[in-house]
Amino acid sequence: MKEVSDSQLWNEFLHGSDSALETIYSQYVNVLYNYGRQFTSDSDLVRDAVQELFCELIQSRERLGDTTSIKFYLLASLRNKLVRKVKHEDRFSSLNNFGGDFQIDFAADSDILRELCLDQSGQLLQEAFNKLPVKQREAILLYFYEDVSYEEIAKIMEMTKVKSARALIYRALDSLQEIFNVGEKYSYPWEYPLVG
Repeated sequence: MKEVSDSQLWNEFLHGSDSALETIYSQYVNVLYNYGRQFTSDSDLVRDAVQELFCELIQSRERLGDTTSIKFYLLASLRNKLVRKVKHEDRFSSLNNFGGDFQIDFAADSDILRELCLDQSGQLLQEAFNKLPVKQREAILLYFYEDVSYEEIAKIMEMTKVKSARALIYRALDSLQEIFNVGEKYSYPWEYPLVG
């Protein structure tokens, strides 16, 4: 399939294109599985949730609306589905514990993260990430690994303000600096008054 925008691809899927469905599935199934595994060690639960998500998309495609970001739509849908499944199956005592197994598998492909942790080994860096609170880890994963915007992070994580998503990421990076005892604080290019 030729390269098309998310809007075009989604529109083709909504109108019954099997090749559009195959493209969406092949592009996002691993992203969704990896994202879901951050919340629970139960790989079968995550596989089932991803499979159900695609089945529901196929069954309800005629009633679905437009989207400009398929990844955002799928990540938000999977997160909601996992919250419901975990709650229904009572795998944790409360939803406050949802994501208790959230672990970032670090690969230093972000310039900011690479510069922040230049002298740290991969193992040390992963341990530092996993010391962060669950929501900070999730925000870092979405922003740096999945290239999700602040606005989309706020929606996925059910925050009322975009600046809350920004602040969460800033706090995570500050916490990492403290963990590594970096002498001088990293100067973020976005350190301006938050709006939104």
